[in-house]
Amino acid sequence: MSEQRALAGKKELNRKIILLAWPVMAEMFLQTLAQMVDMAMVGRLGQAAIAAVGLSFRPLFVGQAIFLGLGVATTALVARFIGGGDEKMATRSAEQSLLTTSVLALALAACGFYFAREITAFMGAEPDVIELGTTYLRALSPGLFFLMLSTIMTSALRASGDTKTSFYAGMVANTVNVALNYTFIFGHFGFPALGVQGAAIATSIAHLVTASIVFTTLLRGRGGLHLSWRDFATFDWPLIGRLFRIGIPAALERLIMSLSIMLHVKIVATLGTTAVAVSTLAGNIEQLSFMPSIGFGVAASTLVGQNLGARRPAEAARSGWGATRLCAYFMGTMGLLFVLMPSVFVRIYTDDPAVISSAALILRIIGISQLPQAIAFTASGILRGAGDTKAVLVFVILGNVVIRLGLSYLFVVILGWGLWSAYLAVFIDWIFRGTAMAHWVRLGHWQETAV
Repeated sequence: MSEQRALAGKKELNRKIILLAWPVMAEMFLQTLAQMVDMAMVGRLGQAAIAAVGLSFRPLFVGQAIFLGLGVATTALVARFIGGGDEKMATRSAEQSLLTTSVLALALAACGFYFAREITAFMGAEPDVIELGTTYLRALSPGLFFLMLSTIMTSALRASGDTKTSFYAGMVANTVNVALNYTFIFGHFGFPALGVQGAAIATSIAHLVTASIVFTTLLRGRGGLHLSWRDFATFDWPLIGRLFRIGIPAALERLIMSLSIMLHVKIVATLGTTAVAVSTLAGNIEQLSFMPSIGFGVAASTLVGQNLGARRPAEAARSGWGATRLCAYFMGTMGLLFVLMPSVFVRIYTDDPAVISSAALILRIIGISQLPQAIAFTASGILRGAGDTKAVLVFVILGNVVIRLGLSYLFVVILGWGLWSAYLAVFIDWIFRGTAMAHWVRLGHWQETAV
């Protein structure tokens, strides 16, 4: 009888996780599909265009770190308040996070626009790529403001248990993005052919669409959250302080991750434009596995935060491990496909034999990284949902900086092993982080974290 209850409980938990995760997975899939179509269209413009897109927007990940950190803090606080039945404070937390973000996002967008050339040149781009990258980044920068606002609003909604709104908003925005890509990149329906600039304009408009839909939903009230225009008039500094206490370690974590990704690309760029193009394509393909798995991370964070808010630490742990198990099944399957049929995925983007051959090898290495990456990703979700962002920061420093960058520099620059060795370093990084984070979650200290 006890076994039957345990089985029923496991099925119910899986149902909760999937109900939270599937809209995020579907949203990420549609977003990834739109990005694939975007990159496929850009790919028809040549290697220089692919490299321009790949290099120019990478440094912006560094600037986005603080907003992703605020998103983590918003999730932790809103989920705790919702779990504890305090919807007023949950709404207040979302409002203050959004108000703070609007000021900081404007600064990021301005930097991207005015320093576009310097950013692209810093990444080591060749002269023809610098011109294209500058044009792309300037047209993309206005949309960054709306992207950052969407990040915070979506974090609040997901923490309250509403993962469907962002999915519907993303579905509309991605449709707009693909349609405008076709129109602006190649010059259809009476518009001039704008190339990479057209791709950036389409993306910026899509971000505006997403932000508009999600903000309207929050004003109308959803998932226990009901934002009001009048509450945006003042800053609640004590609450903002709580957001930053959780958000700063998370922002530093994202900053280090973004810097390591940027510097990893910079190391790859020493191998030439073809290597950058291959790396960019492989990264886009990997999103088929990585981006949908965000759904399981969101489910872990939401359930952990809400259960801790309701003072159910054992249920929080069970929810986190359940999300980890389901994520491992999904990413493991995708990894197997990457290993067995990499060329099928690469040919979506390009017909260049040199790029196909090199990208297929890289995709196989990425494939065997998927399982430890799944464990690391959902374990991070558990810790972030609990507000234990300092632990995640430590593991990211050791994995991304010491292992990934250190070994990439050793393999590529010093030993001259080529592009594949840079991804061998990534694989070793994920092995370390998956093992270390799973052990930390088992220790259970995160269940006592105060937010």
